[in-house]
Amino acid sequence: MSIPKEPRQLMINLMYLVLTAMLALNITKEVLDAFSTINTSIETSNEGIADKNKRMYTAFEHIADKRPELKPKADSLYKIAELIRTETQSMDDKLSKWKDQIVTTAGGWVTESGVKRIKFMDDIDIATRMFVEEKKGDVVKKQLEDYINSLVAKVPQDQQADLRKSIPLKINSIDKSDLNPGGDWSFGTFHNIPVIAAVTLFSKWQSDVKNSESVMIEHLMAQVGDEVFDSTIYKIDGLMAVAVPSTNYALAGDEITANIALASYSKSANPVVTSNVGGATVKDGVGVIKFKANGTGVQTVRGTISLTVKGKTETQPWSFNYTVGTAGASLQLDKMNVMYIGLDNPVTLSASGYNIEDVSWDMPGATITKVGSGKFTVKVTTPNNKGVDYTISARNKSGQIVKVGGGTMRIRTVPNPVIKFAGKTGSITIPANQAKAQLGLVADLENFIYDYRFTVSSFRMVRIGKGSDGEEQGVEVAGPTFNAASKALINSSKPGDTWYFENIKVVGPGVPPRSVDGAIIVKLR
Repeated sequence: MSIPKEPRQLMINLMYLVLTAMLALNITKEVLDAFSTINTSIETSNEGIADKNKRMYTAFEHIADKRPELKPKADSLYKIAELIRTETQSMDDKLSKWKDQIVTTAGGWVTESGVKRIKFMDDIDIATRMFVEEKKGDVVKKQLEDYINSLVAKVPQDQQADLRKSIPLKINSIDKSDLNPGGDWSFGTFHNIPVIAAVTLFSKWQSDVKNSESVMIEHLMAQVGDEVFDSTIYKIDGLMAVAVPSTNYALAGDEITANIALASYSKSANPVVTSNVGGATVKDGVGVIKFKANGTGVQTVRGTISLTVKGKTETQPWSFNYTVGTAGASLQLDKMNVMYIGLDNPVTLSASGYNIEDVSWDMPGATITKVGSGKFTVKVTTPNNKGVDYTISARNKSGQIVKVGGGTMRIRTVPNPVIKFAGKTGSITIPANQAKAQLGLVADLENFIYDYRFTVSSFRMVRIGKGSDGEEQGVEVAGPTFNAASKALINSSKPGDTWYFENIKVVGPGVPPRSVDGAIIVKLR
């Protein structure tokens, strides 16, 4: 698309881009802060997982101290474990470098009101540019896949399928959509996500990598002997509470599930879990709480987790934050914030917290046609500069139709075009031979955002001969091009004569014929 030279058109284009961006981007500060909180929680949890893995390696290394007869097998498997430790550290370093690149591009870390945060953590272009447009997402995907494949390849082939299912790190396929018809992983993962969400995603992968390392070490130790695995892994000498909610953003009334566990835990040792939102069920060493989101804004859930080992009970606090939003809706006009009579006005509709297929809208005097998921064309008939009220409705989880938004829409007629002869308008002076070469009049709808065209439907041409007593002759012309009568006047004209084009009427698709004020005066030289 070329950049318009006229300042007015450039201003209109810029205003449209800003409006579209404001309507499309609706990320609240609370949601961004929630991402930041979760990222910090994941990074803290990762430190606990790394400490647990370190203890596991130490226990693995000293198996033969108590069981000399297992030394050959233990030493052989421990060499594989050390390879896993090296590859895991390398993968973790790669993910850290990706995070550093994102943060650096987003202005680095700053401190605001005593809180450390990324300067431009709401920027949604950085991740898209880095990982989609610059194809770095493909590099990330290959690094993760190579790590998974390397882990699985370290066990016998008959164990690989089950192990691949059990390790937490997964590269899931991306569903195809209108925006992503090929199901591209990089696009589906990174497109239009804010900086803090991208950083949190890499922290999550680091957690998956460390947990996959744990699964691998446990698997190798079990190959030495189940009794060795039980006596070494489940000797708990340090605890860290971890709380992971199913979601960090919810609407009031939505159900939230949270898993609470110790960083080092045993499936056979069930802890006691308490919370400020109700009781917990415990199975295989993990406590699960379910509760309804309530209130608005950032909410805190906290409690304790206790485990008794050899008569000694250790209790650790846990907590996590989640953000409660309210149901809302927005309407985005694809062609500025005005609807025009006679045209197909395209509209994109959205409503947070609802299935887009369950969202509809209504505006008095308008004919609304659905053309796609959340997309409509609208025809209007009556001008209204003050605006017409519209209502957005949606079906909630109970099956009821409720109002979730609304606003006011201005209705206008399509503006008149500018009539031009030889590319010019108003009073012009051109060579006679150039004027005679023209085919007729052109209606130009300047600086209009729609691809819409008027056509001259009729006009009157008057020829006045040179001099004050020059002869005046006039003819009527139907359509935009000169007819035989007007061509006769044109061919008989000489330098010094004057042509008048007046009583000009135009017609356009979907609108009735209309008169255009003013006339074109052509002086021949």
